[in-house]
Amino acid sequence: MVEGPLCKMVDMWVDFDQIGWSEWILYPKRYNAYRCEGSCPTPVDETVTPTNHAYMQSLLKLHRSDRVPCPSCVPTRLAPLSMLYYENSEVLMQHFQGMVVDECGCH
Repeated sequence: MVEGPLCKMVDMWVDFDQIGWSEWILYPKRYNAYRCEGSCPTPVDETVTPTNHAYMQSLLKLHRSDRVPCPSCVPTRLAPLSMLYYENSEVLMQHFQGMVVDECGCH
């Protein structure tokens, strides 16, 4: 049983000018961070990379639908983003971990 589209990655553009960070971030000026959206099937299957907990929760949902919520569609793997930025009048480059959704799944 699935309500709505299945859990997947969708675009989520971050524009550093819009959030007021363009003064100190040189590159990139914007990037696609992605986000996770959609429903998790009941019971979950391997297509949505569930945790064991999500699998058990989805089985309980079948039997106690009024008391157990569906697992949530969330990032299961994140990637870094390399950025050039100013800090103390210096230009630095750093790989910031966990900035881009690389995979979505049900947890």
